[in-house]
Amino acid sequence: RIDILVNNSGASWGAPAVEMPLEAWNKVMDINVTGTFLMSQAVGRMMIGQGGGTIINIASVAGLSGTDPQWLDAVGYSASKGAVIALTRDLAAKWGRHQIRVNAIAPGFFPTKMTREVLHHGGEQILRLTPLGRLGSDSDLKGSAVFLASDASNYMTGAVLAVDGGMSAM
Repeated sequence: RIDILVNNSGASWGAPAVEMPLEAWNKVMDINVTGTFLMSQAVGRMMIGQGGGTIINIASVAGLSGTDPQWLDAVGYSASKGAVIALTRDLAAKWGRHQIRVNAIAPGFFPTKMTREVLHHGGEQILRLTPLGRLGSDSDLKGSAVFLASDASNYMTGAVLAVDGGMSAM
């Protein structure tokens, strides 16, 4: 039995859109979108058979809108996380009748290995664009995941919860 699936895969490739190699684009899409779909599909089959469950996809605020290339020039990453958001909403529409809730968390900027270069070059601008004026920490994501996995969110599906210090409000 699987009651909760958290799809937390992520890869990126920084390059201007006109220079993005197709091989890199495909790698980012395969990891971020195809991987999320395949895990959801496999677990979704089990959840349909057992009468329900919860899927939480980790998207990104980069998937909510375009980004200034001065601080994030990673068109494949942004497009892939936008696709994760669309996948989340479509699966929610299709699987709700099976009592499967599918939601997403869209984190803002957190210090990780993947964001190290972005924060090095654009950290000051990112902080200026974040109303809370700080980066996220591990504890900032835990509550959101627990909420979406718990009965407290039983009437939510297809939602995208931005955990971004207010960046997406700007």
